[in-house]
Amino acid sequence: MPQPGEWVVMVRYGEIAVKGARARVRMEKLLVNALRESLERAEEPGARITVSQGRVIIEGVTNLEEAARAAARVFGVKSVSPAYRIEFTGLDDLVERAAEFFEFRVKGRVFRVRARRSGVEGFTSKDLERELGAELLKRGAAGVDLEEPEYTAYVEVRGRSAYLYDTVIPGPGGLPLGSEEPVLVLFSGGFDSGVAAWRVMRRGSPAHLVFYDYGVPEALEVALEAAKTLADNWAYGHDMKLYVVNFRPAVLVASGLVAPSYRTLVLRRLMMEHAVALAKRIGAEALVTGESIGQVASQTIRNMMLISGGLELPVIRPLAGHDKDEIVEESRKIGLYDISKRQVEVCGVDSPPTPRGDPPAFRSEYEKVNDVFLPDPVEIKLKHMSIEEIKAKVGVKR
Repeated sequence: MPQPGEWVVMVRYGEIAVKGARARVRMEKLLVNALRESLERAEEPGARITVSQGRVIIEGVTNLEEAARAAARVFGVKSVSPAYRIEFTGLDDLVERAAEFFEFRVKGRVFRVRARRSGVEGFTSKDLERELGAELLKRGAAGVDLEEPEYTAYVEVRGRSAYLYDTVIPGPGGLPLGSEEPVLVLFSGGFDSGVAAWRVMRRGSPAHLVFYDYGVPEALEVALEAAKTLADNWAYGHDMKLYVVNFRPAVLVASGLVAPSYRTLVLRRLMMEHAVALAKRIGAEALVTGESIGQVASQTIRNMMLISGGLELPVIRPLAGHDKDEIVEESRKIGLYDISKRQVEVCGVDSPPTPRGDPPAFRSEYEKVNDVFLPDPVEIKLKHMSIEEIKAKVGVKR
């Protein structure tokens, strides 16, 4: 008697597989740790995770679909499938058992078979596709269409085990968090900074966030909610923190001393200088912003040079070449859109900046305020507090 199969979650990764042996092992460990956290948050603390021949297999879950969706939110994951795992003795046995699994799923439908094989067996992937397809036609499938089928039967053979599935959930791809050095994101909670943070995290950099509070409660509230959502839904394997800086003293001083056309640029430079010091203190090795070239007057090439030139840490701009529509659409995909669309425009000054700042004039204006005192930031451990507790800590009343 053949042994019954069991349901598992199969996780595929992409870039990790092409790394050298040492880097691959390290990244697989990071990936497993992040998957474990994602499963715990999905109330699957008893799940067992193993790495097997370029795949991560999750066993012992109570809710297969929820576990698969949780795994698909982990950076480094290319795709995820709930799969039925069976053991087989040869091609005929595999075709018979796979046909039993797929029979009722393909009955009356146009289908195709997609097979993959890892290891040395006495048959090829094409042999399996041909034999299984023929058997399913005998069992009531309506026909075969290799280009636009109603249903796809997937079979992945790994040694003497086979995984049968029909669902592929795309993951974010990239590298697991911790693969690269940590960064500090200048975070407003709007579309740009949220997507920028997500993108650097996708490349393996654990991100912490800093919000500069101009004294607008609505803006602070949105930033807190966006930061909490980013931490809870995407920062698996990383204890993301948010730092809230009281920036009102700088705004008041700049409003009284700095020429109107340079106020925004000067305030941005003050943020950058402060963020560098904060980054060094917390161990971050770069700053990240959501700036996009030419999107607003402060984001021209000239003005970005004035704002960040000569800083002691690099400034990464993941969205530099993207337009607003692309950024907004990506915000939808990562689940921040409904929060970020509520963000209010906060500049703290009553005049737009000059689009082509003059370097000597900028330095002259900046020297008027470069010694302004800013209080220590409020540190928030985003995963350890509810959104209500976070708002109470920084004084948001509603």
